[in-house]
Amino acid sequence: MRQRRRNAADAARNIAPLTRLWMLRMLVPLGGHRELVGLRGFTDDALAQALGLGEWVDPDDRDFDPAAVRARLRELQQHAERCTERTLPPILEANIGRLSRLVGLNGVEAEILGFATMLHHERELDKAADTLGMLTSAAITDVLALLLDLPAHEVRQALHVHGVLARSGLLTVDRSGTGLLAAKLDLLSRHFAESILGSETDPVALLRDTVAPSAPPRLQLQDFPHLDDALAILRPYLARSVAGQRHGVNIFVHGAPGTGKSELARALAAALGCELFEVASEDQDGDPVNGERRLRAYRAAQSFFDRRQALLLFDEVEDVFADSGTPFGPRSTAQRRKAWLNRMLEQNRVPTLWLSNTIADIDPAFMRRFDMVVEVPVPPRAERVGHVHLDRVIAGVDQLREEIVGRRHRLLPQRARAGP
Repeated sequence: MRQRRRNAADAARNIAPLTRLWMLRMLVPLGGHRELVGLRGFTDDALAQALGLGEWVDPDDRDFDPAAVRARLRELQQHAERCTERTLPPILEANIGRLSRLVGLNGVEAEILGFATMLHHERELDKAADTLGMLTSAAITDVLALLLDLPAHEVRQALHVHGVLARSGLLTVDRSGTGLLAAKLDLLSRHFAESILGSETDPVALLRDTVAPSAPPRLQLQDFPHLDDALAILRPYLARSVAGQRHGVNIFVHGAPGTGKSELARALAAALGCELFEVASEDQDGDPVNGERRLRAYRAAQSFFDRRQALLLFDEVEDVFADSGTPFGPRSTAQRRKAWLNRMLEQNRVPTLWLSNTIADIDPAFMRRFDMVVEVPVPPRAERVGHVHLDRVIAGVDQLREEIVGRRHRLLPQRARAGP
């Protein structure tokens, strides 16, 4: 028994003091022990080991005493409450500090984001949270208030749909019903926790799974002479918007696939001397990002880039405006979020180019919200030939570069063997 107690203490020491405190608060004052501690053993032996209860984790031991286990849990919690070392990992602390300065998080919002990040990253903490069972959205406030030792009204305000956490897209509460704690506290992307805990970085890099710098342009505006009339209005309008003189600037660009909509957007950004960021339609693993996630990424980008000379590019907007599949089927993502999306189209600070192959399936009520609707037709034959020639030149240069690099790699070992 003494050896098992020593092994249990060693297992518990692998958990950071703050994480350990959160886990014990889940199990004792929040009642998670009712799920973990059964009449004849634990429902999760690994979690019990991590908490320091390994002396009772023994399938051959028939002397399991639930009352003694609960008493031990209370002792462990009281000891954890007295521990003064309650800090997040330094990298996470630094990155949340950067995010706070960028999007304007207050102390309570920063604490909640730190906890949610650890919850999605630390397996033991997530397993302890699962002992709380299915939670309503209203219960989330009380749970976080106790775990983080914060006033409930401040937590409620921080989690409000119009709060900075939600507006920035960093953290939202899933209000669609009951769910486990980690599922209810929804971070910006699947890889967000891993990224923010990985290394100290520019906050913009934390968006790489959802928003990324666009590729450099391969064409210039003069390569679109068939759009001269539209560009004569669009270019100066965007120039004033990028300079910060207008809010709620949104341009809808549509045309058949291959007409050069994306290249037009990149050429526009280059001509205006500003950055261009694209809302991703695929994540780092190559999996498609659904319309709901893409809107959250767009919302985050509005907070992250509103102080930069930048444009946003939202390609394949059918994912949001026409993702119901049929006019008589379920409502599209845009229709389900109509009030929010209308408000965003009126208030966004970063001018956005919304690209689509068609406008046929998009609600006219949304189309009226855009400042301009620009159709990109199939270019005249002479321009198409010019674009094809340019593409071939670029492809040839890229191929030549690859051949030179490959040849260099093949020659290096031979030179190394030959000596000076």
